[in-house]
Amino acid sequence: MHFTLKQLRYFDAVLRTGSIARAAIEMNISQSSITAAIDSVEQRVGTELFRRIPAKGLVPTDTGHRVGGLVTGFLEQARVFESELMSLSGAPSGTLSLACYAPSAPHVLPPVLRHVAQAYPSIRIDLKEGDMQTISDLLHAGSVDLALTYRRNTPEKMPFTPLFHARPWALLPQNSPLACEETVALDDLADLPMILLDLPTTERYFREIFSSHGLRPNVVHRTKSSSVLRGLVAADFGYSLLNICGPNDRSGQNGYIVRPLRGNVPSPEFGVSCTSGSLRSAMVQAVLKIVTDLGANGGFDHLVLGETEKSITL
Repeated sequence: MHFTLKQLRYFDAVLRTGSIARAAIEMNISQSSITAAIDSVEQRVGTELFRRIPAKGLVPTDTGHRVGGLVTGFLEQARVFESELMSLSGAPSGTLSLACYAPSAPHVLPPVLRHVAQAYPSIRIDLKEGDMQTISDLLHAGSVDLALTYRRNTPEKMPFTPLFHARPWALLPQNSPLACEETVALDDLADLPMILLDLPTTERYFREIFSSHGLRPNVVHRTKSSSVLRGLVAADFGYSLLNICGPNDRSGQNGYIVRPLRGNVPSPEFGVSCTSGSLRSAMVQAVLKIVTDLGANGGFDHLVLGETEKSITL
């Protein structure tokens, strides 16, 4: 049987996303190319690998799941092989698949990409973004080499190196009565209208922040976009909590202000994770060292707002 790497990558994308449309967006290719790849793999295997179910998209058959496991393992080995082959002539080179938790991507990725480009110009970075559940699924499937994400949703037994503790902080409208305070307490916020970043696993975490102090937040709006969240706060629809504070957040020119939280609060570890298989690659090890050195040398300290205590680590 003869398969191309592209066909197997397209098949793997459909298996993970459950949708030809979403797979096409992820792979930056037409839906017809994705469909053709699935048809080709099914013809060569000799059986149906997906069932087309209305409202559910593509659901893998039992055979589809088994084929998917083999494809995932093969693609991971192929990435290692490709990078090792391209690195034989000297410095590590090849294409590294890097995933990043979407809300943190605008702040965490630039220094990482800048340092990698300076140290290893022959390494190409293939970026993937998503919520924490998506990142976890990509790691578990071996579809990415490295992932910048939070420890609390990283697959168990998967290597994880912490970079910093992402202590939560408050986003307040500029005209908030709390704006005159240097720090704010959860007791001051609990009864106020809250705008929640509503992504998989985030609601549980933000509610834990309050429940750790015997409080409950008053959630009035939800959004899956951190940009929309900031806009709603600036428009005085409520306050919010976030964990990574970018330079623009501190400017005071966006209609909102930022304030540290007082006291002990659950502060998750943000770091870099990878699959055990990807660690065999010299390219992955080179990029991993750059990222961990950045963390050790304070390269992400500007993203942390507030007290440095690591009171309750998640």
